[in-house]
Amino acid sequence: MRATEILKCLGNGVERLTDISSKLNLNKATTYRLLKTLEVSGFVFQDPGTQRFYLGHMIVQLASNPTISHQSLIICAFDDMQYLRDLTEESVGLQIKVGAQRMFLEVLPSNQNIRFTLEKGYVAPLHIGAGGKVLLSELPENERQMILDSTKLVIMRTNKIIDKEALRREVNQIKKKGYAITFGETIPGSGGISIPIKNYVCPVVLGIFGPEDRIKKNLMNFLKMVKESAERISGKLLEMGA
Repeated sequence: MRATEILKCLGNGVERLTDISSKLNLNKATTYRLLKTLEVSGFVFQDPGTQRFYLGHMIVQLASNPTISHQSLIICAFDDMQYLRDLTEESVGLQIKVGAQRMFLEVLPSNQNIRFTLEKGYVAPLHIGAGGKVLLSELPENERQMILDSTKLVIMRTNKIIDKEALRREVNQIKKKGYAITFGETIPGSGGISIPIKNYVCPVVLGIFGPEDRIKKNLMNFLKMVKESAERISGKLLEMGA
């Protein structure tokens, strides 16, 4: 846990031994020992000139592979994802933001004969689909506006240009409601429900998706189920201090 806090300090620009030890309320000797242990593993390096500490090459390597760097999140969410998949009988996905896009970290396909599913690692724009819109709503205002301003807003199935102001209003409403429901935006004839997972280092979304008629038929029940699963996962992450 102390090592994690040190990495958080370095990630926030706290780089001097004195400042790190003060921030963590540890003595300098203990802080230095922890830093040098992390340095041996490649998670930290020390500039010999300034004596300041920085995040090491292993952090960059892990960050370049989201599945590995978010393995603890996947493990924490997996049982509830399985439970939600069996309860709703629809496909369940766990998504995070990667750059200006969203990626499915984990997908549990529906066991029904007629189903919609996406591959683990599938990448899609943030502005399309329930999961992407929830991720946008969870971002800081300045980051959200920067992404919207720089994105060519095109609906994939119709090539129709979306009005940016309408999308901004929709995302603001999603932030207030705490969920998103969309139909046919990513896959024609599909529907999706997404809820944010809290208490993680970056925005995360839990969602279900399946044929539009089945999602609409069970909409309120499915929404309740996804909310309950997202809350349980958020609670686990809080306990873990993720």
